[in-house]
Amino acid sequence: MLPANPQCPNGIGAAFYDLDGTILDLEYISPRTIAAMEAVTRAGCVNVVCTGRNFPIVPDILKYGSMDLFITVNGGQILDPLGNHLLSKAIPKETALDLASWLHEEGAGLNCLTSISAYFENRLVSYMTQAVHRVENSDRLTDEALSLEITSQKNKLIVDDITPALEFVDDETNFVEKMGACFDTADDLKRCVAQLEARGDLQIAVVTPTEIEITLLGVEKGSGIEWVMTQLGLDKSQLVAFGDSGNDLPMRPYVGTFVAVGNASDEVKAIADSVVDDIGEDGVAKWLEAALRGEAYHL
Repeated sequence: MLPANPQCPNGIGAAFYDLDGTILDLEYISPRTIAAMEAVTRAGCVNVVCTGRNFPIVPDILKYGSMDLFITVNGGQILDPLGNHLLSKAIPKETALDLASWLHEEGAGLNCLTSISAYFENRLVSYMTQAVHRVENSDRLTDEALSLEITSQKNKLIVDDITPALEFVDDETNFVEKMGACFDTADDLKRCVAQLEARGDLQIAVVTPTEIEITLLGVEKGSGIEWVMTQLGLDKSQLVAFGDSGNDLPMRPYVGTFVAVGNASDEVKAIADSVVDDIGEDGVAKWLEAALRGEAYHL
């Protein structure tokens, strides 16, 4: 059970952490970040993962460490550390199949996160690495490197087509929590997003200029934070959130303090109360350490 109305001495009742690009670099979380989050827990603050990932592919170090709750698939699922669902809003099987068929016709590479696994299409892996090269002009990531990174984690599979995995879901014990798509160009993304939003039943998060995440309408990280805030008896002034990309934007209206890491997108930095160091320089850890000392930290 979570404590009723927790109150950290520095005024923070709950902290919400995006993973990829914020505290998780590929599959690595620094020891300093882990230690800072543990210190926040000891001080009386509730720690909450707030990620686009599904629970099976959240790193185990967080499940067995200082996290009290997990908002996953952008707010579609909320779980305790044992994986018990406290709130669940899944994409119906037939909807997921229709989306996969249409997005394939549009040339997109897809992924699908179910309640038991995560599936990434080969073409999506290629699109993701191409996007990194376009945005960062970097040779750090290749198709092969990303494929290895994906398959090195349990419950992650690379497939040619996610459709057979969707055929296997049953909407009860194995259900579709989130879908994702990558496109060749930003124009392709904009055209498809307009058509997806016109359906009226889907929530679209634009993560990068060529990548989107798809959940049910009304499912976003902010809705997950609102649920947790109500359950804990807190108000937004007692909440802090950390993020880096487009799917973190909906967190901002629901927290008193929003912190962007230095490697965040310009759009995220523009709405942040504070911008800290890059993920590689432990920006989140530095902010937490300063908060525990009763100080402010920003670049």
